Amino acid sequence: MAAAKETAVDRPHPHVAADETPAPDTSPVHCPACAKQLDGEPNYCPACGADMRGLSGTSDTLDGPIKEQLIDNRYRVLEKLGEGGMGTVYKVEHVRMGKLAALKLMRPDHAVDKALKGRFLQEARVVARLSHPNTVQVFDSGELEDGGLFIAMEYVPGKDLAWQLKAHGPMGEGQAASIGAQLLASLQEAHEAGIIHRDLKPANVMLVRRRKSGEDQVKLLDFGIAKLQEAEGRKSTTGDFIGTPAYMSPEQIRGDSLDPRSDLYSVGCLLFELVTGRQPFDGPTPISILTQHYEAPIPRVTDVKADANISPAFQALLDRAMAKRAADRWPDAEAMRVALEHLQKSLGSKPAEYTPMPAELSDKMLSREDFDQFERRLRFRRALSPIIALVVLASTGALGWRWLKTTTQVVASSAELEPNDRVEQATRIALGLPVQGAIGASTTDGDRDLYGTTVAAGPHRVTLSGVPDLNLTLEVLQLERVQRDDGSGGEKLVRKLFLDDLSLGEAERVDGLQLAAGEVFFRVEEKAFCTEPNRPSREKSLVPYTLAVEPLAVEGVSEIEPNDTTSTAQALPLTRAVTAWAGSKLDLEELSPRRPDAPFSSPDWYRVESPPDATVMVALVPPERGSLQVIDGAALENAQRRGSKTLPLVTVKGAPAWIELKPMADGQRRLRVLAGDETLPGADYQLAAAMSGDNGLAAVIDLGRSLEAQSRLETKRLLLEATRKHFAGSADLSRLGEN
Repeated sequence: MAAAKETAVDRPHPHVAADETPAPDTSPVHCPACAKQLDGEPNYCPACGADMRGLSGTSDTLDGPIKEQLIDNRYRVLEKLGEGGMGTVYKVEHVRMGKLAALKLMRPDHAVDKALKGRFLQEARVVARLSHPNTVQVFDSGELEDGGLFIAMEYVPGKDLAWQLKAHGPMGEGQAASIGAQLLASLQEAHEAGIIHRDLKPANVMLVRRRKSGEDQVKLLDFGIAKLQEAEGRKSTTGDFIGTPAYMSPEQIRGDSLDPRSDLYSVGCLLFELVTGRQPFDGPTPISILTQHYEAPIPRVTDVKADANISPAFQALLDRAMAKRAADRWPDAEAMRVALEHLQKSLGSKPAEYTPMPAELSDKMLSREDFDQFERRLRFRRALSPIIALVVLASTGALGWRWLKTTTQVVASSAELEPNDRVEQATRIALGLPVQGAIGASTTDGDRDLYGTTVAAGPHRVTLSGVPDLNLTLEVLQLERVQRDDGSGGEKLVRKLFLDDLSLGEAERVDGLQLAAGEVFFRVEEKAFCTEPNRPSREKSLVPYTLAVEPLAVEGVSEIEPNDTTSTAQALPLTRAVTAWAGSKLDLEELSPRRPDAPFSSPDWYRVESPPDATVMVALVPPERGSLQVIDGAALENAQRRGSKTLPLVTVKGAPAWIELKPMADGQRRLRVLAGDETLPGADYQLAAAMSGDNGLAAVIDLGRSLEAQSRLETKRLLLEATRKHFAGSADLSRLGEN
């Protein structure tokens, strides 16, 4: 991380000589709104909630000495947001992107303490692993030349929950349940990552008012003192007593090893305060409060606030959350969140929506996606600069597309190079070499990655790994020559395939994709699957995936993709058997109506050219493991015409089977093949068309030879038996047996 040339704190005031130190202003601070004398340097007046940031005589003012200073050569300080025990938080602008962020600075004198310094940096490492919309995102961290540390994070334009309570007093249980549910959603992700917050309190909960709905969106911050679970082999950077007494669980007070249920206790304490305006336990000293958490019975809301309109269900929820024994609470944050949502429904209020930053603000705020894309572009430029220099020195010829084609071998990479959103930016990859990419999703426009390579004519296998909680799609584009209206020639990209057969987290693959010789591009993008048009918002950044493209060396005739619709059905020759590959197992009749604009690639359609009066059949040899779901095209057409939900599917498993093809409405004879139970995507199967008359079994004879070459003699015997049943008396049967 580049170090800043000037420190962000303890800099002389610009109106004071550099060798002079201004005398500190020790006069008492009064609230300008209510005139209350204040102790210390609070961010907000505890009496009326007025904004007090920067008004003390010893703190930097909003227009004070570090305003407009540049931190780490990228963050320009705009104003001070607040101070804590370890540092100061500022509103800053990322000068290269023009977006707002929050910057937490730890003073150099504090950074001398290695334990505090370690805890400060741990905050960046811990929170950077979290991506939930209700968690404040961390983007960047580093050390300055003077030893000071910084963390750059999401700027949340709102007030914290402590200010909300002081300014407006307690709230109804419906609003409290909504806030609690959003907190628990954030905590669930953290707990699954092995992170326990350990310091939940109103001051660590930010509220953003959504302009359109008028509802509050919660943002949980300060995971900096979070303790990773012991199973991960990490411990707190110090042995200090960490937490806020008013919200600490009994086991945290005892110093026991903590699990996520400790955070649930703190959420219960926070909910109690939201509806009463008071903490559940009060006392003259922190020790007296801690003792009550450990020994005193759980208080009832009405004992603290007699006029509180709280349902018995809400009190029961508090009782369980604040149970003295962790075993008596909910097992995890998700279970408690579900209980809160049930309570909201019983109250007639809408459950919490876990949406990210309001749209009217998000364009101004720095997001993790913005930061990651910016950093990737910087890395890309650094990596590309020597290549560009070589190209400039080597040639002064035409640039653009022709240049891209001539440098294919130079820039072939095993890792994605950003930016690669457009054709001229496509990351060049080598056939047979998997490329590692990273994808993100946002509520506005998702990430997209483009890769390019040069192929020879023939079938190819393309695989795309799955990404947890995201749905990746793959579009294959081929550069083709076109003839323009004016007679001139040109090139354009033509979609060869759109692959999105499976939903969240599932891998995609296609085998036998037929490509012409030349340039081909692969676009990876995150989109909603057809079964979730109104899916919940997702915020993900730099989630890794793997893309691989390889040519297939297949002996004999093979399946040619795409052959996923009746119009693209592949013709089966009457002289040769065909090797094919199963796609993913799909409920095609349920999915197809949801996505009429793009077919699914998993079904394989075949057709047989034949005279109208001929008997046409197809022999199928299923994968050695798994099954096929096969249907005659005419039978499918008739069932769909009748609106029947029960299709005359034939399951082919283990032994070969014969399917008779009847003419469809257009006179064509077609067959659809889908993967059945236990069939892995990419599993190979074989099929051969047959017809009544002389030499009608030529393809079946070829299939028998193929099975013998694979030492599948028992399968060949079963094929012969099944053929005898359907073609008794055929002269070709003897040839099948001999071969």
